[in-house]
Amino acid sequence: MSLIVALKFFHYLSLFLAGGLGVANGLLAKAHQKTQTPPAPPVQQTMMTLARLGLVAVVILWVTGIILTTQIYGSFNLGWAFHLKLLGATILLLVIAFLNFHLAMSAKKGTPPNPKIMTAIPYIARSSLAAILIGIAIVTTT
Repeated sequence: MSLIVALKFFHYLSLFLAGGLGVANGLLAKAHQKTQTPPAPPVQQTMMTLARLGLVAVVILWVTGIILTTQIYGSFNLGWAFHLKLLGATILLLVIAFLNFHLAMSAKKGTPPNPKIMTAIPYIARSSLAAILIGIAIVTTT
């Protein structure tokens, strides 16, 4: 039982971190888009740090989630809603990994991040988050 409690603690902590970091990065990007100014190098560095921490948080979510699922339910055969949650989580992981790659490449080239990419990522991330939340709400209710 203490293993499950510890895993849930880190799972929830990572959930809060990933969400907060994602919101912070989105706010920074949006503020720069509105003023049509590229982020200054320290801001770009901060955005990269937030993206990396977000990626670490999502990886911890995956690891703890996999272990929790096998420990509590014994399998991943929990129905369509759970698979919707996993699909959303997979898309979110891919988007955050891509964001990390894009920000690193932009910094390496000394150019600001592509505004089209920075505009699309929040919409994709929010949609995948909605799928995750809908899926988990259904799984834990039925």
